[in-house]
Amino acid sequence: MIAVGLDPSLTCTGVAVIDTEGGALTRRIVSPNLGTTLLARRERLRRAIAGVLNSVPARVDVTLIEVPNSTKQHGAHGERMALYWWLVDQMFARGPVVEVAPPSRAKLSTGNGRAKKGDVVASLRAAFPNAHIPDDNVADALGLAWAGARWAGIPTPAYLPGQEEAHARLAWPAGTTH
Repeated sequence: MIAVGLDPSLTCTGVAVIDTEGGALTRRIVSPNLGTTLLARRERLRRAIAGVLNSVPARVDVTLIEVPNSTKQHGAHGERMALYWWLVDQMFARGPVVEVAPPSRAKLSTGNGRAKKGDVVASLRAAFPNAHIPDDNVADALGLAWAGARWAGIPTPAYLPGQEEAHARLAWPAGTTH
């Protein structure tokens, strides 16, 4: 069983994989700004997508991906949405995909939908003390993978009541027995 969590970003995408064999693996996909031309922006997206796809197995039981919050981010809205939709497309080729809104992502990780980034990082570091969590991008991805792992039946740390509530509200893939 394999669960993937993705926190897509034009600058640093967080990727986390939890499986029944090796535990939690995390990765940061850094996407440098290559310029403002159309060709440079295309190349940045291609590199970000390739970095993610090279970090996850060819088949997974579920991927959870954070939906971009367009009301809180500035600039490059088209590129952020392109990255999101291309990753959704490519991950569907590997297995079911569940999208998660930013407040649900925070609640899945901490039990509080209004948790600050530092609280999310602290919560994930406490739950997964052996995982490498260098920043909030990776922490967000690991929180999403944690939810996917619980859904897939992979043994994980216990949830708090608020986390269980957020988990129950996600639109899990239909026709499954998890």
